[in-house]
Amino acid sequence: MQLVRRDPGVRILACAPSDVGTGFLAERLAAAGLDSDKLFRLNVPSQCEDISEDPRTFTLMPGHERLLAFRVVVSTCSSASVLETLNVPRGHFSHIVIDEAAQAEEPLAMIPIMTFADARTNVILAGDPDQFSPGIRSRIASSAGLGMSYLKRLMLMREVYGPDSQAGTT
Repeated sequence: MQLVRRDPGVRILACAPSDVGTGFLAERLAAAGLDSDKLFRLNVPSQCEDISEDPRTFTLMPGHERLLAFRVVVSTCSSASVLETLNVPRGHFSHIVIDEAAQAEEPLAMIPIMTFADARTNVILAGDPDQFSPGIRSRIASSAGLGMSYLKRLMLMREVYGPDSQAGTT
């Protein structure tokens, strides 16, 4: 909301790994003042049975121009790929926010990032890597390193987030 209020040119793709997470994001943004002219929650029709609200609100796809006019689009990481089929161009979103990023398998987190980010896009990963990890059931996937989220891997690569750092303690 701070980004939307501060800059009228901001376009945000807000993602989470699950429908529950995207529902929470959409509800909080609506409660904070984003109306249906600025906020669009994308859900593909196969996901509608898990949505408590009227599914038509979220599955009726606006026209291309209308879709590009939304300030915030909320989607699961995997459903964000639908936007590419609707010709939303790379770089359209000034910000890509992945909430609960510590719970998203790295390939899942890469869907919105690799599809829509360009050199000017700000990518924000939010989550607690020590709270939950991606739920990987396949031993093969786990042995290939997919049991670690993109957020956790990035944090391990940065000295400031290492075990001896004071980051996050103040």
